[in-house]
Amino acid sequence: MDIAVDLHSHSGYAGGVGKITLKDVSETMKLKGIDIFGTGDSLFPPRADFLKENLIGENGIYHLKKDSAKFVLQTEIILTTKLENYKQRIVAHHVILFPDFQSIYKMQKLLEKWGMKNTIGRPFITNENKEQLVERLFEIQAIDPYLEIIPAHVMTPEGIMGSKNNLKSIQEFYGEFTSEINAIETGLSADPKMLERIPDFANLTMISNSDCHSSALNRIGREFTTLEMKEMNYFEMINSIRENKVKFTAEFNPKEGKFFNTGHRKSRTGHSEPYFYEGDFVEKLICPTCQKKVNIGVNLRTKYLSDASIIPQKRKYLYLIPLIEVIAYSLKIKNVKSRQVLKSYHKIMNIFPNEITIWKSTDSEIVEQLDKEIEAKIVSNILSVKNGDFAFNPPGYDGEYGVLEIR
Repeated sequence: MDIAVDLHSHSGYAGGVGKITLKDVSETMKLKGIDIFGTGDSLFPPRADFLKENLIGENGIYHLKKDSAKFVLQTEIILTTKLENYKQRIVAHHVILFPDFQSIYKMQKLLEKWGMKNTIGRPFITNENKEQLVERLFEIQAIDPYLEIIPAHVMTPEGIMGSKNNLKSIQEFYGEFTSEINAIETGLSADPKMLERIPDFANLTMISNSDCHSSALNRIGREFTTLEMKEMNYFEMINSIRENKVKFTAEFNPKEGKFFNTGHRKSRTGHSEPYFYEGDFVEKLICPTCQKKVNIGVNLRTKYLSDASIIPQKRKYLYLIPLIEVIAYSLKIKNVKSRQVLKSYHKIMNIFPNEITIWKSTDSEIVEQLDKEIEAKIVSNILSVKNGDFAFNPPGYDGEYGVLEIR
């Protein structure tokens, strides 16, 4: 069976996140067509207690009472260490998937043993050196054979191979643990095509997740992964990831991502206009306007790391825009939560069971179902997005999303 998973999210316990309820998440999942969703922040004790109290299930798949939406226990952690030949500390974000609550409690005890604070949704695990980092990674992995550690948004500035770290290889960070990495998360500013010729990533499973900070219709499922699974349980899901049984991933167009291009946004101190860098890769790029260091965008960084001689795997993926954003764009309304936008959205959802079904339908099926019920411009733009006829001008850069243009 094909199962759509979105395995990276955050709760209200993480910084920069508002109030999120599992019930709201459940309702959005069903509209989007997401089968399994990561709980977010499950390592944080108050969050773990809440999840333990409110979720029921077996075989690593959980749900709310009297609700069909499926969850897996998930958190993000931040690992940092000093490495030889690097002045700055290396900082890398990771998604961890847990098979059960016992695994969470065991990792909480590890943090206590190491003297690490577990007082925020995504804890920092600070290491003195690479040797200590690798030892601790193996200790985390030893908690359970089905605990999975996945480098998150690998090319964004604070991803393992992002511009802030400026590593040449993941081996520099993971050492002997490198062979235990089975999958990476592409992140919103990259896609499989951009990453497939980077030597460290070429043979790994590539998954896509929303990394969402709310239960909004334009956040949950904005990226997801469809896995081939024999049955609906956590262990089968992990096996599918480890064995690269990815049917396809749904991606942000990377140009929409906040870190795609290189430059400085207009709102930065010393700027009256944005600065865009169009040249070749340089390790220390200084902005000519404000004289501050510029973080290299994902596009330029991936080109620098790629090896043209690598023959890429055949990976299926498609670019999507959340339906609610397509509707808002069509109606020329900026607020995706406006009454008019939501009215059109739910009207479409009364015709199709979920968003994924729309994107998997043929053009003729979409027209046949929507033509007499939905405004022509919305239908036209749904078809344009489905067929890739859209762009972002300017593309995302320096923490700002790209600006959508549907052709």
